[in-house]
Amino acid sequence: MIEQLIEETEIAAESRDTGHFRGLIADSYVDGRGNDRERLINMIRGYFLAHQSIDVLSRIETVELRGDDAAEIVVLAGVLARRPGEGLLEGFDGRLYRLELELVENDGEWQIIGADWQRSLEVLRGD
Repeated sequence: MIEQLIEETEIAAESRDTGHFRGLIADSYVDGRGNDRERLINMIRGYFLAHQSIDVLSRIETVELRGDDAAEIVVLAGVLARRPGEGLLEGFDGRLYRLELELVENDGEWQIIGADWQRSLEVLRGD
């Protein structure tokens, strides 16, 4: 179920679908950087506005279930984005992130209640 959620989120990011993230991020979301739900959604919206195309490749590193309704997962996500108005070979921004996500299940739907992310030096490759 969590694997499917990550796949759906990857597709939503590539589609620049802010609505998906509104449903994914819990009202009670907070993180160590001082972000709440609305601030995080605004950051995501800003990223989508600044980039005309986004490609995401992700890999789940770990999933730790905490009872029946909580989980902690670590995901590596490679993101290649292109800013609008740039030439064919210009304006690309490629990064690899390590995301640590805290999730809870509400009414059969997983939602993120906390996250930490940083740029990663690990290489993301298919096995």
